[in-house]
Amino acid sequence: QFLLGESDVGQNRAEASQRVLAELNPHVVVAAHTGELSEAFLASFQVVVLTESPLEEQLRIGDFCHARGICFIVADAKGLAGQLFCDFGECFVVDDPAEGDPVRAAVQHISQGNPGVVTYVGAEDSRGHLFCDGDLVTFSGVEGMTELNGREPVPVHVLDAFRLEIGDTSSFSPYRCGGLVSQVRLPQVHSYEPLRWALAEPQIQVANPEDLPRSRSLHAAFQALHAFRGEQGRLPRPRAPADAERVLELARSLVAQEGPLDEDVVRAFASVSAGDLCPMAAVVGALAAQEVLK
Repeated sequence: QFLLGESDVGQNRAEASQRVLAELNPHVVVAAHTGELSEAFLASFQVVVLTESPLEEQLRIGDFCHARGICFIVADAKGLAGQLFCDFGECFVVDDPAEGDPVRAAVQHISQGNPGVVTYVGAEDSRGHLFCDGDLVTFSGVEGMTELNGREPVPVHVLDAFRLEIGDTSSFSPYRCGGLVSQVRLPQVHSYEPLRWALAEPQIQVANPEDLPRSRSLHAAFQALHAFRGEQGRLPRPRAPADAERVLELARSLVAQEGPLDEDVVRAFASVSAGDLCPMAAVVGALAAQEVLK
């Protein structure tokens, strides 16, 4: 709705949106496709994003993209709820697995021992531990215990806010002064499951574990909504108890073996699922766009 006006009513939404999108950046080619989403058409893309798509179409295209190594995203907003699914293939490399710059600290002392203990000075504005157990670090500019300079990254064990264990330094030269200890972030390889598998065993991401039952209920509600639409040919009518109860029945059948269902959440979701709210579309769309940039 952000790109359309009253004059666009009755026109194909993709074609009407294309004209406005193309004006945002003349260096980006924006094309509207109004035909079938065939495998021949999809094969040329690196990333495919589906929205407002029937579940059958999601599964078909998701299977195709997974088999071809094409990143696949489903993004949807229904009323006051949204969903986002990502399948980046079986071998997706994350070059920078953490936010912010890698940590660096000035070395004060390094003991000779097994394990050797590094004492360091944190920045004035740092709070808590700079490093975490298992972090990989390298050393540079160390005088005396020069064997550490330029070595391969070594894992650390955090003792407190200013001390790290780094392994056996008993055979190294005594430490004299100076040096930096720097965190190293190695690329991580992640494997993603296709949508068909993820629907059966979802790995739902929540900020607070207490929100997981509610999120699982919404996960079932979205699937029940697909079933309702396939059954009735439409979305549930706003604030229609009969439609909400039917969505609830379908959701119950989906989660019979997955734990309790928050029925109030499912009813509330069904009652407003026909609504399209710009703020919800903006939030889910922004998250999907962030995933595309990965």
